[in-house]
Amino acid sequence: MGSTLSTLRPLPVVEVAPIKPTTEKPVDKPSVSPPPFRAPEEDDAGEWELPGRNKKPKKEKKKQKENRNYPEFVVSPQRLKRYVSLSDLQTLVLWLSADAPAPQWLLVRHKPEIRRVVVLNVPGFTLDMFNGSLDLETASATANGEEDVDTPKKTYPNTISRGDTPDDYFPITLDRRKLTPCVQDMADMFPHAWPIKAAGDDRQNKMHSPIHSFLTAPLPKNMDIAKITSSTLKRVKVTRLLMTLNELVENDYPLHSSQLELVRKTIGQEETNEDRDLLTKRKSEGWVETDISKGNNRDKNQGGSITEGKTIYSLDCEMCQTEDGLELTRISLIDWDGKVVYDTLVKPTKPITDYLTQFSGITKEKLEEISTTLADVQTHLLKLFNNDTILVGQSLDSDLLAMKFSHPHIIDTSCIYHHTRGPPYKASLRWLTQRFLRREIQNAGSVNGHDSIEDARACLDLLKLKLEKGENFGTSDDNRESIFKRLSRPPHGPKRSAIVDYGDPHKFHGAFSTTAITCTEDSQVTAAVSRCATGDPSGTVDGLPAMDFTWARFRGLEIARSFCTGSSGGSVDVNGPLPEVVKDPPKEVLIASLAETVKGIKEIYDALPKCTAFVVYSGTGDPRKWRCMNDLQRRFKEEYKVRKWDELSVQWTDAEEQKLRDSLRTARSGVGFMVVK
Repeated sequence: MGSTLSTLRPLPVVEVAPIKPTTEKPVDKPSVSPPPFRAPEEDDAGEWELPGRNKKPKKEKKKQKENRNYPEFVVSPQRLKRYVSLSDLQTLVLWLSADAPAPQWLLVRHKPEIRRVVVLNVPGFTLDMFNGSLDLETASATANGEEDVDTPKKTYPNTISRGDTPDDYFPITLDRRKLTPCVQDMADMFPHAWPIKAAGDDRQNKMHSPIHSFLTAPLPKNMDIAKITSSTLKRVKVTRLLMTLNELVENDYPLHSSQLELVRKTIGQEETNEDRDLLTKRKSEGWVETDISKGNNRDKNQGGSITEGKTIYSLDCEMCQTEDGLELTRISLIDWDGKVVYDTLVKPTKPITDYLTQFSGITKEKLEEISTTLADVQTHLLKLFNNDTILVGQSLDSDLLAMKFSHPHIIDTSCIYHHTRGPPYKASLRWLTQRFLRREIQNAGSVNGHDSIEDARACLDLLKLKLEKGENFGTSDDNRESIFKRLSRPPHGPKRSAIVDYGDPHKFHGAFSTTAITCTEDSQVTAAVSRCATGDPSGTVDGLPAMDFTWARFRGLEIARSFCTGSSGGSVDVNGPLPEVVKDPPKEVLIASLAETVKGIKEIYDALPKCTAFVVYSGTGDPRKWRCMNDLQRRFKEEYKVRKWDELSVQWTDAEEQKLRDSLRTARSGVGFMVVK
């Protein structure tokens, strides 16, 4: 080993030059190092990610986590397989507020976080306002080139089609840039416009009341219907069914002078010259009114009886057409025991142009020997009626007009019993008698017409049945209830609810609400809904608490577009002009009304607390053509009875029948909007 180590050669010596400092700049060479850090901008849309342990990303992540718990409505293509109906919208609202099943057409995220629900009915809204089909551009906007002519507008169906394709029933995405100025604010509140199908029956040519359809719901399947029915069917006293002053005004009854004075006091005004002129005009035209300074004897006023000591008469009249319009030709009066108190034919003062025999049963021969005048009838009735007299009948407004008689205490069977579609529709006396009394009336045919005694007796029996069964009897189907009543019942109630509407919302649907607010214009509705959603400030005397559920209705747009103008109803004048479709007002008027409506919706939206579900729905589409087609069909049926085919002013064929069906689909094609603020 030692010899081996000794034979190794030594390493060579390497000379290294000493290191000297230099002032030369280094030569730039391509760099492969990462690019310098740049803070992400808004346009990056989340494509950049901050490196390192920066506190800012943690805050953003925490904020995103909070947003993930915020409730929202999400369109679900997997769930939406058909048109959304008005009952679907109702089920959604009840599911959010009470005990309805979950919706199968919409995804609702974080439902427990939704604190309040506000529903606004806006009749007059139609889908064509939001898909570009309805021209809402002003002349100035077109002249200034505000419309984007380079971008073609996608149009959507305006009516519920028969095909039910996804393009028809899927919601329309609202884009502010594609909407006309008067409705642009809707896109700032709601992401979509939903086609909503109104309640009705295409086969029977019927469309149900959107108010009644939404505000009454089927009883829950696990609910004891017999228990609920027995609790609501309680006997009621007769004065409970008297028409209120608002109902008399809404149904065009001739008011008694004492009621005219009461109207002024209600609105805080004194008697006006208009009131005095009306009373003077009535007197000059032969009008009389009940002397309310008189009443029944005290021994007859038995407060414990069902009639409360009142004298009840059932009244029915028959009229014919004269040169001055409808005049009285027969009057029948029946007392509480069903005895005929007064029944007489009346000779009109003007020449008769149409006896209306198919309705009145009056003929020329029956009136030839009659000498009784309207003044004779009035004199006799003034002796019978006093302040304790109650008149009962079916739509007595027309009877009292023919009698030229005003009486303050009225019970109208068309009001105490509801139409199947709900108010403001009214059921005929014949239908009410068939359904509730199980008997047939008005079957004498076109030759003999109606019998006023038979009709008066039917009204009396309907009143007695109502008094026996209770105030709610005949007002809705046996298996339905007000949604306000549903909200007041455990286990999810009682919840505070409010109804804000025109007229008298305290009655009918709003009878079970916590609060009912009467309004006369849309601006009042806006203020009332905002108040219900937030409640009055603490410390306010008799302050209104925040409501869990609020339903309200706008009517300005509906009135502007004449959507509330109903069918002519009543008798058909076969010699009158043909019915015509009511048109929209001038474009400037429509745009102004629509802008005002959207402004009110925006004010409500801005006032809502966070996590409030806000639902806006029209209820129906455009019903004007459908009503016109119904009037034409009624005109055809009446003319066909008395004229030959070639003499008919309306010839109803398969083409007209198809137009009727198409117009009904248009009438049932509503629109809705929903969002969680």
